[in-house]
Amino acid sequence: MTNPINPANRTATNSVNSNTAKPQNNEPAARSPAASSPASEDTVSLSTQSQQVIELQQHLKNTSGIDSARVDAIKQEIARGNYPLDPEKIAENLINLEQSLIE
Repeated sequence: MTNPINPANRTATNSVNSNTAKPQNNEPAARSPAASSPASEDTVSLSTQSQQVIELQQHLKNTSGIDSARVDAIKQEIARGNYPLDPEKIAENLINLEQSLIE
C-alpha cells in the first residue's frame, strides 16, 4: 500500500491513464466573468501604527546609532584625566561579553 501523503513511498507509475486520449476540442475556452471585465484597482491603507513603524524604520536607516559628540567629549575627558575608569567594572563587563558570545 502506498502513502499518497508521503511522496517517498509512492511508486513510479503515472496516475493518469495514458491509454485514454483526451477529446480534441477546437472551441475556444470559456472565459470567466473576471477575465472579461476590466481590471480593477486595489487600494491599501495603512493604520496609524504601521505608518509610525515605517517612519521609525526610515529614521533608523538614516542614523548611525552613535552619538559622536558624546564620544568626543568622553575622549577629551579621558585625555585630561578627568574621566573615572573602574578597572574592575571594565573587566567584569568584558567577562560578561565573552560569556554571552560563547552561549
